[in-house]
Amino acid sequence: MSISKTSTSDVVEFMRAESASDAMTGEAGTSAASAPSPAAAPAPKGKAQAKRGTTMPKGATTSGISGTKVKKTRPTETKADVVLKKLRLTKGVTLHQLIEATGWQAHSVRGFLSGTVKKKLGLNLTSETSKDGLRRYRIDDTAAAA
Repeated sequence: MSISKTSTSDVVEFMRAESASDAMTGEAGTSAASAPSPAAAPAPKGKAQAKRGTTMPKGATTSGISGTKVKKTRPTETKADVVLKKLRLTKGVTLHQLIEATGWQAHSVRGFLSGTVKKKLGLNLTSETSKDGLRRYRIDDTAAAA
């Protein structure tokens, strides 16, 4: 039998590796493969790596920020509010003006006028062609009262 020569640095590295594995398992002289211990359990997975189907306990937050719920606030004036305000003008409003005010496409504005203003809100929407040839839409409050 031949004995291989080992240097002291190899022995020191071996001892460091063995002590590091003992520290990980929590027990000296046993390996992680033979007896798994609670300390040898894998680290918890991050938010992106969480298993599907698992739920977080009540009150737990996904970030380090406090657990208070932040209520989303509604914008002070929605696009629908802008359209209704313009429709209530005595002069009325053109389709192009509504497109510029909301950023919607023409078919979306027309759909809002017929579906929401006329049907859902039940307002009396009138459409008139002015002297300059432009169609103007407005809400006629006097016709609704009569």
